[in-house]
Amino acid sequence: MFKRPKPGEDEDDILRMQEEFLNEKRNQTIQPAAAVTNLRPERNKRPSTSEGGRKPSKYAQAKGLKGQAEKRARTDVPSTSAVMGEILEKNTENSEVLEVEDDNVYYPKVLPSLLGDIVERNVTDFVEFDTKVMPSQGFPVVSKRGSIFSKKMQMKKNEQTRMDIDEPSSSTDKVPNINLPLKSFIVESNDAENIHGENVKMLKEMSEQDILEEQKKLLSSLDPKLVEFLKSKRQQGSTSKITQVIEGAAKAEDNKMEVIETLGVSTNDDLWENDVLSHPKVNNWLHFDTLEKDKLEWMKGIEESKKIKMDEPYEARFDFNGYLLPYSLDYNEKTKSLFHHGDEPHRPGYSITELIELTRSTITQQRVMALNTIAGILEYHSAGTYNNIIEVPISKLFFIIRIAMDDNKVIVLEPALKAMRNLLYNRIDEASLDALIGFEEGTLQPCLENDKSEIEELQSRESEFTDYHLAEIDIMTALQRTEILQRLYYILETIKPSFNSVQYSLQILSRLARDSVDLALKIVEMDHLMYSIMKHFIPPTSTNFVFDPSIVYNGKPILAALKLLRILSLQSIEVTRILLTKYEILKPISEYISSGVDRTYGLKIQTEAFCTLSNILCFGLGTEVAIALSPVIVTALHKHVKGTDIFVESSILSATHAAVVLQLVNRLLRCILNGMDSYKQQIYPLLKEGVQKWMTQLSMADSYTCGHLRLLCSAIDCCKTVTLIENLPMKFLNDSLRNLSQSHGFDVIIKNLIPSSNLLSGLENKDLHLTKNLMSLGGSVIDSRQKVLPVLTVGSPIPFLASLFNLLTYVNDKETSETFLRHLSTYLSKLSNKVPSLCDNWFTRMEINFVFSVIKLSTQYDISEASKDLLYTVANKLCYILRNDKKYELDFLFSYVVFDKHWFTAERLLNLVNLTDADGFSKALTSIEDIKICYSKVVNMNYRDTGPNIRFRSWREPILPRDWIYFPILTLYSKSQETDNAPKVVGEHAKRVAERVAADKEFIIRCSLEWILFNELCFPDLLNDIDVTDRFCRIMCVYLCDNSLFLDAKIKILLRKCTEILFKKKSKLDFDKQLIGLHNFQDFYTQLLEQFQSVSYGDPTFASCILVPLAQKHNVKWRKLLWSEYAGCLRALDCPEELMCYDIKDYLYPDETDESLIKSYFLALSTNLLRPGTVAHRIATHHAASYSKRNVFRRSFFTVVLFYMLLKMDS
Repeated sequence: MFKRPKPGEDEDDILRMQEEFLNEKRNQTIQPAAAVTNLRPERNKRPSTSEGGRKPSKYAQAKGLKGQAEKRARTDVPSTSAVMGEILEKNTENSEVLEVEDDNVYYPKVLPSLLGDIVERNVTDFVEFDTKVMPSQGFPVVSKRGSIFSKKMQMKKNEQTRMDIDEPSSSTDKVPNINLPLKSFIVESNDAENIHGENVKMLKEMSEQDILEEQKKLLSSLDPKLVEFLKSKRQQGSTSKITQVIEGAAKAEDNKMEVIETLGVSTNDDLWENDVLSHPKVNNWLHFDTLEKDKLEWMKGIEESKKIKMDEPYEARFDFNGYLLPYSLDYNEKTKSLFHHGDEPHRPGYSITELIELTRSTITQQRVMALNTIAGILEYHSAGTYNNIIEVPISKLFFIIRIAMDDNKVIVLEPALKAMRNLLYNRIDEASLDALIGFEEGTLQPCLENDKSEIEELQSRESEFTDYHLAEIDIMTALQRTEILQRLYYILETIKPSFNSVQYSLQILSRLARDSVDLALKIVEMDHLMYSIMKHFIPPTSTNFVFDPSIVYNGKPILAALKLLRILSLQSIEVTRILLTKYEILKPISEYISSGVDRTYGLKIQTEAFCTLSNILCFGLGTEVAIALSPVIVTALHKHVKGTDIFVESSILSATHAAVVLQLVNRLLRCILNGMDSYKQQIYPLLKEGVQKWMTQLSMADSYTCGHLRLLCSAIDCCKTVTLIENLPMKFLNDSLRNLSQSHGFDVIIKNLIPSSNLLSGLENKDLHLTKNLMSLGGSVIDSRQKVLPVLTVGSPIPFLASLFNLLTYVNDKETSETFLRHLSTYLSKLSNKVPSLCDNWFTRMEINFVFSVIKLSTQYDISEASKDLLYTVANKLCYILRNDKKYELDFLFSYVVFDKHWFTAERLLNLVNLTDADGFSKALTSIEDIKICYSKVVNMNYRDTGPNIRFRSWREPILPRDWIYFPILTLYSKSQETDNAPKVVGEHAKRVAERVAADKEFIIRCSLEWILFNELCFPDLLNDIDVTDRFCRIMCVYLCDNSLFLDAKIKILLRKCTEILFKKKSKLDFDKQLIGLHNFQDFYTQLLEQFQSVSYGDPTFASCILVPLAQKHNVKWRKLLWSEYAGCLRALDCPEELMCYDIKDYLYPDETDESLIKSYFLALSTNLLRPGTVAHRIATHHAASYSKRNVFRRSFFTVVLFYMLLKMDS
């Protein structure tokens, strides 16, 4: 039996089987399984004329071949005669066959194995098409002259000979099928046919563009009248004859030729470059008798891209690096790989849908390409490049990538891990956090946990909560559901991939560790994962080696693993204890710190080791190891003092290493450990020498970088710690600070202060790249030249200034401090006049600390009146800038600035002159301490140190809102809206509790109103950025906090004064816009109407507030709400005109046109709901009368009722 091809065998195997088959066929001993017997009578064959071989074929004679040297068809098989078999040729008459002209078109190669024996039949009548008949005279016939046009074109052709090259066709190629006439309509002589044939032949050889150019030249050279004459002669032919000619030409081409309507219409030939199907003899080829064009669409050329409008959307397509491509690109050598036969073959690149399909391909290369492209897309997305341009489906891509991570093929696993890393691990944020290493802010880290309230709410409402819904809310929670930690362990321990894959895996773990303390605890409690990391990537070995990717799994430390350890060590004291006791991380850390390093990679590893040990010391752990390493630490400090500079030309890596060494020294000094005295004797002189050296270098510098200043910052922080511990003045430090304050270098630093400010940048969160379902720090700015936050730029001085002014608060040097403060006047002035921005950004915390240190320093000395007012304004703004973990700073501001009488300037207090004792406000200044107690009590100033890890809500949410002066009132209002389901308690104790609660409520409302009125009168500029309507609604909340407190005499006066001030700004009132803190004003106003109807007792101030939205300038729905649904308020609704917000005319004019409201007016007048003489009665009477005057000829029911009421009133 013969072998048959099997799945998996390639072309070489098939050719080998074919050769074996033919060899066996030549072996005559093999008997076939079946034989075919020819029963037809055998024809008589003519004997061969040659003994040495058979007669040459006509094709061979035409080609000039002899005998057996006949040229064979081109094929890759070496022995064509063995494969093709013997070709038998019949005798035919001798005739010449000219070689067919090559048209430079590639035809499919015919496989020899598919052909049987080729037998050539007898041809009785062989026609020679190109044979020229010999003239009977023996001499050539005299040729006739050609046309002038043909001669001219022939001469031009001889002058410019084009090289015949194989180029893709285009719209300027030759037009083979054009509407050419079959005869000449102009020439009528005997030579007309020959001349016309030459012209047609010449036109067929020309392209359409050449024909049009020659036509223009001829028309420009001929007389227009002659041209018109020729056209008229051409048109003399009948239309019927032309139609017959066209039909005849179509039949001659077997109805396959497409007739072109006009010569000017360009064909779409460029879509079929070297199109095999366009050949006229395609039907004669083997297996081309039935054409399936749909299967040949992939061979079709690329259509030209259509032009789209500027704002017309189109599907996003990306190159192999994940970069967004324009709608169209030129097709060339660089871009041709981006074009493919997908949904839009004329456009370059791949869409996200196509990439998702390719990730499920069975071809590994396609999966790798798709995952690499997705990784590039996510990298650009995480940098904010595609923000407000395209919506990247993060949740869908997350599941695609996570599925790809389950593939154990290393070639697929690496791009999958890279894509997951780019999705979760924001490299700009991480680089920004790493840039803070060496600064005091670098010892803190944010918790990146997303808000779980929405997940809890959906879980309570929906029984089925899919993974996709979860990913739409929080990707990190969805990732934990996929057993990501177990999968990463398997990758690192079993698969053991390349260095890049290991780095991606460790970076994913780093992002997981930053998410929350619970997740970090889960990581360290997974023993097999942590043991694998410690074993392979944090081994106790020397760090003095040359970095190479091959170091992975070869007993060398990996930098990404050290960073993971540093992040985990800052999460909580529980996590740090597990790292110390179970995994003994101090052994490799001690080895890295003790190891001598000369190379960059080793220096980076040692920097991470110093940082990790400092983090451990934050919790008071690892002190024994730190003391044991003190000789090494002192040696490292000595080297940096002698050899490290802060000039721009020096190494930033070396400066960073020196900064972390000083940070470790600072931590050791803060621990106040026994056994450190001997080392202090060595550290203090080195610290003195270093501070003097680096401050002198900064004083003389013409330029600097923030990275180099971290060295000086760490030294300054050490000096602050020494000052606190030893409680001794350091003269060298005072002298160095005095020289710095008056130096040129400090002037250079101050020049960059305002450009580097986040608070003054004017940026908003919409300008940052933030993702809803994946928490990030917003370190990148979308439309910025530097692409990062101002505070993170290379020349930002804010981290240094934060450390410097923090030190100045502990150095008792008034002259030096005032000199430094004078440099900040411009910055503070801008900050006082501008709404601060990016207050909730993590990196703005450094600037907030700097501003607080400035305020704190200012409270220690006597400040001028002008500076006092400026600093008070900044301090007041700082109250709502501070985040939840800054309650100590807020308490300091309340105690020493905001509620301190000494900070109220005389100019501000002059605004209180108009208030007399009769107004009941004279007590406001004497009870400033009570006001401070009130606000401190409501805010809950109890401060608790939470450690170096700051939870999400702590660093994102402010302690006080922007309108914090109304905060106590809003707190009481919120409590009043809560339903009290507790059982009512009676008795003496319950009575005392109720009295105490009522007294506290009265105290809070009174103090709040006093402070609000004080700010409205003395500091109106601090309230300008709070909308007047919002302020009005806050005051109105007093009426809803309690049913009777607003009737208290003192509170009533305060309410009247506060509303009078707001009524002066009545032009800014707008109740239709969205109000801050309120779902909508309609519900709030409804509550007010219900309260007024129930417990107002006709209070005029309350009534004046109810009347504000009823003015004709405001929306009619507020008037309809009162006059229809809450008409019960109308009888008590009255107040003196002097208390009203608007003049009475503003309630009467323009006349009311809403008929449903006018009906309510008539109904109120007819049903005795109004008291005569009240404001409500005047409003209803006026609008009813105006309506009647406009409809004097309509005797309607309302008119009759109106006259009846007027007559009754007169009687």
